[in-house]
Amino acid sequence: MVSGPARPRLKHGVRPPARRRASVSLAWALDRAREQTLELVADVSPEAMELQADPGERHPAWILGHLLLADIYLVHLLEIQPLADDFPALLERYGPSSAPSAKTQYDSKHQLIDRLRQANAVRVTGVSAMTARDLGAFMSDPLLARAQPTIGHHLQSLVFHEGYHAGQLSSWRNTHGLRAVRWTLGPP
Repeated sequence: MVSGPARPRLKHGVRPPARRRASVSLAWALDRAREQTLELVADVSPEAMELQADPGERHPAWILGHLLLADIYLVHLLEIQPLADDFPALLERYGPSSAPSAKTQYDSKHQLIDRLRQANAVRVTGVSAMTARDLGAFMSDPLLARAQPTIGHHLQSLVFHEGYHAGQLSSWRNTHGLRAVRWTLGPP
C-alpha cells in the first residue's frame, strides 16, 4: 500500500452536504486515481524509471512529471497556490509537446513522488471544499476552455487523464517484465 499525507476520506454511509456532493466525489476520484498511479511505480527501482523499450516510449519518470505538471497548473487555476517557479522548466521537460528522451535530465523518483503527494493533498483538499457554483465556474484558460468549459469539466478530465497515464504505466510494467498491481479502486 502506498503511504502519504493524510487526506480526506469519505466514510461509508456519510453524505457530504448537497452543495459539495459533486466536489467531494471528484476529490475522491482524483485521490484514488493518484493512489493507483503511485502503486504502479512503488516497486520500480529508481534506476529503471527512465527505461524505454523503444525510443519515445513514455517511461515512469516522464509520466510522473507530466502528472505533476497538471497538478501544479490545477492548483494555480483554482487559485490555491501561485504557479510554481519551476513551471516553465517542467512544461519543457514534461509538457504535452515533449517526448521522453535519453538526453533529458529527469527528476528522481523520490522527488517526483514527494511532489506528487504534496500536490495531491493540496488539490484534494481544495476540490473537496468546492461548491456546485465553484464547479460551474467558467474555465479561465482559453485553450482548455475549448474542450473543458468549466472547472468541473476540467476536474473530470483530470481523473480520465490520470487513468490514461496509469494505463501507460501498466503497459510499461508489462513490457519491462514487472507483475501487475492490484486495482486500488476495488475492494481490499
